[in-house]
Amino acid sequence: MLVAPLALPASAVAPPGKCTKLATKTVKSTLTATLTGCTPTAATGGSGSGSFNSTGAKAGTINIVITWATKHGTTKGNIKFGPNKAGLGKCPKVKGESRDTIAGKVTGGSGTALKTFTTGQAINGSVCLGTSDTLEPGTALTF
Repeated sequence: MLVAPLALPASAVAPPGKCTKLATKTVKSTLTATLTGCTPTAATGGSGSGSFNSTGAKAGTINIVITWATKHGTTKGNIKFGPNKAGLGKCPKVKGESRDTIAGKVTGGSGTALKTFTTGQAINGSVCLGTSDTLEPGTALTF
């Protein structure tokens, strides 16, 4: 007889949301980030964006607000970012390219998004920085 567990340990549970693509545009000190390929679509509408004040620092902490598509609400978070000490990973191996790790927590929000992405939930990602800022190939921003 084969016995299978009915539940996985909490550490094995996947985060409830993710976005698979990131595009950024910086004008003066304002960085606008656009996330696409976001799931679940019931909470995100499939995409979101936010504008943040950029100091140009290589590492630090920022408060973010992502506004999700089609009136799905917002997700607020506090994230730490900085160079990944393990190197470029899957980021392009070209001069000037670097890889940053993003780690933080959801601090609030509104609408349908807040029902899915709850306060205290982890935010994690790996970003390739260079001629364009993108998520590291094969990774997602999770929250």
